[in-house]
Amino acid sequence: MKLAAVLSLTLIIAALSGCSNEVMYNSLRANQELNCSKLPRSDQDDCYRKSGASYDEYQRQLKEHPQ
Repeated sequence: MKLAAVLSLTLIIAALSGCSNEVMYNSLRANQELNCSKLPRSDQDDCYRKSGASYDEYQRQLKEHPQ
């Protein structure tokens, strides 16, 4: 529970300080991975796969498939 609070606070501080998109993305991804760790073992692998690519991969995907 403490880790979730720390991650949430980090995200808020990053947003308020005009932090980079990469920091924001990585904070959100870390929070998702934390949520995955709380799932039953049988569901964790699938959750981690869905938690997202690295920021660099995310950027490549955006360039390949602009919306």
